[in-house]
Amino acid sequence: MKMRSVHFILMIMVLLPAGCIKDTYNLKMLSKKAHLSPNFAISAVKGDISFSDMVKPNDTVVFDQFKLVTLVFKKDSIVDLKPTDFTKATIVKTATIEPGSIDLNIKDFLNHISGDFQFSNPSIKFSYKNSFPDSVKVNLKASAQRNAKTVNLTLAPFGLTKPNLPTQQEISASYLIDKSNSNLPLLISLPPEIINYSGSVTLTASVKSNPVSDNALIPSHMIGSLEIDIPMELKISNLQYSDTVDNFIKSGNNSSDNPIKPENFDSLRVIVSAKNGFPLGAALKMSLFDSSTHTIKSTVNANAILAPAPVDANGKSAGVTETSTTIKFTKEFFSFVNKADKIIFWFTLNSTGNGIVRIYSDYRINFTAAMVVKPDINLK
Repeated sequence: MKMRSVHFILMIMVLLPAGCIKDTYNLKMLSKKAHLSPNFAISAVKGDISFSDMVKPNDTVVFDQFKLVTLVFKKDSIVDLKPTDFTKATIVKTATIEPGSIDLNIKDFLNHISGDFQFSNPSIKFSYKNSFPDSVKVNLKASAQRNAKTVNLTLAPFGLTKPNLPTQQEISASYLIDKSNSNLPLLISLPPEIINYSGSVTLTASVKSNPVSDNALIPSHMIGSLEIDIPMELKISNLQYSDTVDNFIKSGNNSSDNPIKPENFDSLRVIVSAKNGFPLGAALKMSLFDSSTHTIKSTVNANAILAPAPVDANGKSAGVTETSTTIKFTKEFFSFVNKADKIIFWFTLNSTGNGIVRIYSDYRINFTAAMVVKPDINLK
């Protein structure tokens, strides 16, 4: 798809002079071996796009009533305990939470990123149904690892609410785990590919109640599930995403496959004008890479293709920032196109002021992109 798109754009720029030819020449005055380098200016792309246009809400990506974007991951029945699952002690009984994991399905993304970002307000909701008449305490252990770094949740044991017997046989409730009682922001900000969990549950019989194992009239049972909520309240500092693709600009062995040869260009400029409503700034770098020698042949840099929008005291976008950037592809760059089999794209992101910002589904970017191409026409 990328190869076809680039070829189509280049073909349009050279073969359809519907754009503006900025230089004119008297062809009668030229020799048979003359070279022409006229400038063609062509409006290529216009767009107006919001976050909700790019990402649709689903089970994982949720827009709340205020349009704040939140990532949601769920794991049902991590705890499912009956009286027979506990030890046979008289007063204090224990049961094991079977080890398990929650896969965030971001392995491919993690393989391409470097830099730092921090989620400020993630939470885990432990939802449960409990019909045990005695005191129940959960000791939930969780950890995550990325590369050589491991972060533990460091959560203290917490008690569950008991049903109000005999009128209430079972109670449904939840316990919230967040930055106030754990290391959850550090754990989520790794970010991890997988979160591992384990632990134990302690059941303590009161003096006034019968031992659970002897109370056959009460169908005691406890079941618990986890829901991880990650609001897009985050700080991004030089987060770099890189991706390597086949060189779609390179001429094929059969010249008929690619009627527009890169070596025939003197220069090419892409002028991007944008009104950015996102509190994120972006820079772009594109490198021609020879995988046989592991060398970068040439690089094009766009240091500030998008400047971040201003934010209010809560980190919400408070307007737009206008940016005009020129990405220059020189004759030197084109001279290396056929000497590289890969192209590496590098995207660098920073939040406004390198501070904490919030991402809402109605943020928008309005942009136009124009191309100015200067072909080197050989009249041999």
